[in-house]
Amino acid sequence: MRNSIPGRPLRARGLAGSLSLGLALVLSGIALTGCSPDTPASSGPDAPRVSHVGATTPSQLTTTTEIGHVVGRLPGTRRKAVRKEIAAVVDRWWEAAYLSGADSGTKVSAAFPGFTPGARRRATFDRALMTNRDLAADSVTPLMRKVRLDLLAVDQRARSVTARFDLRVRTTGERTRRLQVRGRLFLTRQGAAWRIFGYDVTKGWL
Repeated sequence: MRNSIPGRPLRARGLAGSLSLGLALVLSGIALTGCSPDTPASSGPDAPRVSHVGATTPSQLTTTTEIGHVVGRLPGTRRKAVRKEIAAVVDRWWEAAYLSGADSGTKVSAAFPGFTPGARRRATFDRALMTNRDLAADSVTPLMRKVRLDLLAVDQRARSVTARFDLRVRTTGERTRRLQVRGRLFLTRQGAAWRIFGYDVTKGWL
């Protein structure tokens, strides 16, 4: 994996335009101004062996999701509902990008369910980070799936969420290794669904 080797991990930040952008930035206490460009994986006969977008080992490990900071008032029943809804969005990305059994013909853009169109384009550009596309792995098995949510509530309803996550997996191939993907996802509600419009993610071998 080109940058995901012992030492400095691969990292990228991506933000798509959104009217709710300011809410997430206030909640997370950060100011992201751009994205770290990432060059797509090389191709040709000398390129490293590339796995599918998705893995070959079904995921049996459930995701642990908890509520962190809440800005504003949000009833307990709504906190529980938001926790389940956001966990489902994160799980869909993990399963499509890192843990599912998608074949090699799957489009990279299909690895980002729940992303806004702008965030999907950015994540597709950062596919070496945001999927397992760069891994020379025969299988990927989850070892840890954790998410912690910071919520911004207005009128007793969640309006913006920062999801801090930690995904750890074991890969097999030429040798067995452990990989960690961690960072933050920024989400806003669009209609009846939560959408990821930005991210700050790192990926590297443990």
